[in-house]
Amino acid sequence: MRLFFIVPPQEYNEVGSPIDRVYGCNYGFDYKPPIHMLSAATAAESAGHSIRFLDSPAENLHEREFEKIMESEQIDAAFFFTPYLSTSEDRKAAQFIRRAKGSKPPVVFMGAAPSWKPEMFLDIENSFVIRGEPERTLLELLAAFGGSGDFENIKGLSFIKNGRQVDNPFRDLMDVNELPIPNRRLLLGRYRLNRLNVAPVTTMCVSRGCAYRCTFCAPNGVDQAIELEYKRLQEKYVKRPPLRKRSAPLVIKEFQEIARLGYKGIEISDNHFLWEKSRTLEICAGIKDLGLEWICLARAPFLHDPEVVEALRDAGCKMVYMGTESFVQEILDDIHKDLKVDDIFKAVEVCKRCGVEPEVSVMMGASPLETPETIDYSLKEAAKLGTRFVHYSAALPFPNTELYDEAKKNGWFLRGEFESVDNAKEAIINLPHITAEELRRKLKWAYFRQYYSVRGVWLTLKNIRSFGDLIHKGRMALKLLQQTIFGLRRKEKP
Repeated sequence: MRLFFIVPPQEYNEVGSPIDRVYGCNYGFDYKPPIHMLSAATAAESAGHSIRFLDSPAENLHEREFEKIMESEQIDAAFFFTPYLSTSEDRKAAQFIRRAKGSKPPVVFMGAAPSWKPEMFLDIENSFVIRGEPERTLLELLAAFGGSGDFENIKGLSFIKNGRQVDNPFRDLMDVNELPIPNRRLLLGRYRLNRLNVAPVTTMCVSRGCAYRCTFCAPNGVDQAIELEYKRLQEKYVKRPPLRKRSAPLVIKEFQEIARLGYKGIEISDNHFLWEKSRTLEICAGIKDLGLEWICLARAPFLHDPEVVEALRDAGCKMVYMGTESFVQEILDDIHKDLKVDDIFKAVEVCKRCGVEPEVSVMMGASPLETPETIDYSLKEAAKLGTRFVHYSAALPFPNTELYDEAKKNGWFLRGEFESVDNAKEAIINLPHITAEELRRKLKWAYFRQYYSVRGVWLTLKNIRSFGDLIHKGRMALKLLQQTIFGLRRKEKP
């Protein structure tokens, strides 16, 4: 079969800017390869199917060019990996396929949004929803399209039969060591990473799940879908799915494959990359001679050991992002962060001393204890650390989280229910001591102070390596100014 895995053109969404599909919660300042959809496409390719991975923003395909491809190409089935923010964009693209091709090619949706509410996507004729972890369900669905098997026996699948929605049973989670290395040769577009000054770049994800219990946590895009399906199985938020890590030799093998393809930089999108010290050291020893630069996410206590941080540095790690969220201990305890404020300061100190750049975060409004004063305190403490990057956001109570259940119970949602917004500039809940509008204003001020102060501009300029990098950083600075400081909002629906 000729299968299309599709990211529609940015003109199809309400803002007209590319949507990040790795984490799925903002209009990306740097547009990264959609690694979770690439993993699904690679699984389909491994079953013998012909794949066209059509990433419109990366390939610089605008609306009319995209539509010409849809009209002219053979499409036996179309697939979308849909975070909440891209719901309308992906539905619009699917509806165009219907108009261009008629009812024959099936349209399949995966990801967080269709896993949450399959009915939002099953109103499109001959459509299917893969809930939760996609790969094994996808392979069985493709076999059914080819006449081997039937839809009713495919776990994790939702579809329409005789005018009624059918939600097949939960599918058990897979061994992630069975996943093939994503075939990055399918990527035809160009990508950049603001936090790395090399090109070309890619993304990778070598674990699923998390061993921690944060009440607000929106993990990467595939784990959001998995957690939603896991939560549906339990009927309410009880616990998170188990952590599943690929073996160190397989991780090293993927790094080696990336280097062979000519990539220079990687963003590792695992919710937490380091885990056991022995595993981290084994991976670092196996990749240190590849000449790659990379960034990853890690919890602060895992960065207290200089031996680990030095191994990261020697293996090419340029930056570690720590989800620090708040510098108020009572808030960290309330959101079950399992983190001490002192852990943050120690991790930043060790990273700086050992030559790995640290990035911290301030997430506003993740706890009902949040006030304007606690946010101001966190901003002040984050500034003391002197990091080049600080990630600011408003907590979004994603439906896979305990925070969502709390917001629904207490009536915090502005419109009674979760809605997808860019959490780098929008807030959707009124907490007991701070409103959504106050959170928005705090976000704008935080971004302006961090990136448009004299110090912020100097730190950016100091790290530019080439004229091309200067142009890219300039464009991203203007985009940041437009989207966060000036508060670019979605177009109102008629």
